[in-house]
Amino acid sequence: MVFVGITSDNWVNNSFDKVKIKDIVFISGNNITFSYQSDKQVLNSIGFSLDKADTLAIVGPSGCGKSTLLRILSGLLSSSSGNHLTGDVVIDSLTSNEYRETGKLAFMFQDATLLPHLSVRQNIGLPLKIKGIDENGKVESLIKAVGLEDAADYLPKQLSGGMRTRVALARAFVTEPELLLLDEPFSALDIAWKSKLYIELEELRELYNTTVIMVTHDVQEAILLSDKIIVLNRFGQIQPPEHPVVSTMSHSERVNNISGFLQQEHYQKLFVSIQDIILKDGKRFNISKKEALHLIDNIIRIAGDERNEKSLSKNELDAIRDFSNDVEINAKLLTAFAKAETDYLKYQLIWDILEFDALPGSVHDEIFAYYFKNIETFSEYSRQWYALHDDERFFNILKGRIESNKGYNSKKKWIYLCDLYAVKKLPELSSFLEDVIEAKIEQLNYPFAKEVAKQVKAKIKE
Repeated sequence: MVFVGITSDNWVNNSFDKVKIKDIVFISGNNITFSYQSDKQVLNSIGFSLDKADTLAIVGPSGCGKSTLLRILSGLLSSSSGNHLTGDVVIDSLTSNEYRETGKLAFMFQDATLLPHLSVRQNIGLPLKIKGIDENGKVESLIKAVGLEDAADYLPKQLSGGMRTRVALARAFVTEPELLLLDEPFSALDIAWKSKLYIELEELRELYNTTVIMVTHDVQEAILLSDKIIVLNRFGQIQPPEHPVVSTMSHSERVNNISGFLQQEHYQKLFVSIQDIILKDGKRFNISKKEALHLIDNIIRIAGDERNEKSLSKNELDAIRDFSNDVEINAKLLTAFAKAETDYLKYQLIWDILEFDALPGSVHDEIFAYYFKNIETFSEYSRQWYALHDDERFFNILKGRIESNKGYNSKKKWIYLCDLYAVKKLPELSSFLEDVIEAKIEQLNYPFAKEVAKQVKAKIKE
């Protein structure tokens, strides 16, 4: 399925006179959480923003919710038929459903989905025909832009895979979309075809000042075409931080000189960083208990050495989490916690320790006391993990996790309450803590959560 919309009052404008507007947030998502009726949670507290005329790439392992997120942004997927969607999507001050109705959105899927009985020309012009608009000149200009003049009267069965994708690309731009969503449209093509289509995409994107959000498995493609990249992990969460693409080359220069761009130092560092995140997320998925024990034994070995503690990768610590409800693993985590010298290592270990269902109350209380004693440091560690400097965005993420019914252990949600200390200057924080104190947030573990909220509020007043 491909749908595109008609931009009202744009047809008489000269597209070459359009000016690219930067640094104006055009689309944002806040605490997007989604689960299907099977109760399988797919997305977990997703938050992002994208400026007008910029490109965002979404990467991550298969099944992490990338395509689901695109469908939510388009308004195709909502809380219906047993599906459960929470959070907000704002596109140019409208909800996703409202924005879709404006006709300024185009969606391009992995499959070109051309109508088999229509020619190239007819497929490209179909959205205009549906709307009763006669714009043969626009169709012809797009046929030329994607290099299909000699194939304009061909049927889809006469086209190669790359040519079919070109038709779909031209069809997507025939309505001059403000927002274009791409769901791996180039994944089945070889590098020669891809490189040609990258150039055509960029030319059309610049011509129409289009904001683009693309899903891809290809990290190189993501860096090449985007201004910013987010990585989803296997839990449907954004793996922080966001990755800005910094280059002295414009989008157009990149796609016309791919080899030159790939030699840039920033590209190489960014590629390795993102690939490492995705590979470690996959490795964590397949880790055995024996490997988890080996990892925790290594952590115990270096615990007490401040320099080595700070060099530990968070991914190493995260890899243990699937086994943190194991008696043997938990005992070793507590050993490492007792031996650790730095707040950094203790902070990381706390998350795994609290996953143990049979954790004695006295140990839990000791962990809480230590966390609260270091609330200023630890709440900032959490903010750094999300790579968020904006108080409101960090508050909304924490609030979303506190109020979520799935995916978060209610017994350790007090950590999110403590982390609210990092946004202590935010006006809405006080009323939210009052709601917790009055037991209005049913997803929390009372009465302990009530006491934590009281202490956090008192600490802020200090």
